[in-house]
Amino acid sequence: MGRFFVSYMIVLIPFLIVNGLLTALPVVEYNNTENLGIRIFTIPVEDTMYGMLNMLGVVTIMEQMKNKNHSIKSMHG
Repeated sequence: MGRFFVSYMIVLIPFLIVNGLLTALPVVEYNNTENLGIRIFTIPVEDTMYGMLNMLGVVTIMEQMKNKNHSIKSMHG
C-alpha cells in the first residue's frame, strides 16, 4: 500500500493539471448541490477520491491476477 500511495501522489499531479484546466475553462461543470462543495482550485474534492479508487481497483485486480497466475505455475511445475 505504501508504494500505491506514492504512485498515486505522482499521478495526482497531472490529474490536477488536466482536471483543473477542464473545470476552469469550463469544459466540465459541476453542480455544488450534487457534491460536497469543497474544491481544490476548481476541482471538486470527490474527483481525487474517485481517481484513487479507480487506480486502487486496477492495482488490486492486477495483483490478484498475478498471484493467481503464480499459484497456477507453482502447481504445474
